[in-house]
Amino acid sequence: MRRLWWMILLLAPVLALAPGDPVALPKVQDSYGRPVDLAAIAKEGRYLLFWFYPKASSPGCTAQGKRYAELSGEFDRLGVEIFGVSADPASEQCAFIEQMALKGAMLPDKDGTLARLFKVGGFLGFYNRDTILVNPKGRIERIWRNVNPFRDADTVLAYVRALKK
Repeated sequence: MRRLWWMILLLAPVLALAPGDPVALPKVQDSYGRPVDLAAIAKEGRYLLFWFYPKASSPGCTAQGKRYAELSGEFDRLGVEIFGVSADPASEQCAFIEQMALKGAMLPDKDGTLARLFKVGGFLGFYNRDTILVNPKGRIERIWRNVNPFRDADTVLAYVRALKK
């Protein structure tokens, strides 16, 4: 019985959010302390892409962040704003950005606001590797759970390209 409860707790975030669901996009701060009004960005007609990752500067997160940086121009042309999100402190995210020459804003989510909003699970303070695409209407467009960090950016880019055709 105890095992069943753990399964329910682990799966509940995955089952609780679906494409088409509206999300109340908050105002947050990026890793440098600059305000980011997510709802205003969506109202400008842009998609918002949130790639949640467990730990700055770890091998998988580095590969994932670098690939998003390499593809950032293409995402921008398609009207997509990219946000990397983790529970890391802002100072660690800033070091990660500068060390890896990452592009797109990084959002420190120490209090779990964005993780709760998008039902991203985690363990011991590390977020699952989930990617969420929000459309300009402020609704979930697509959710990718437990993504492969080496393929995530390419998978999402292919989806957005198909969406824009």
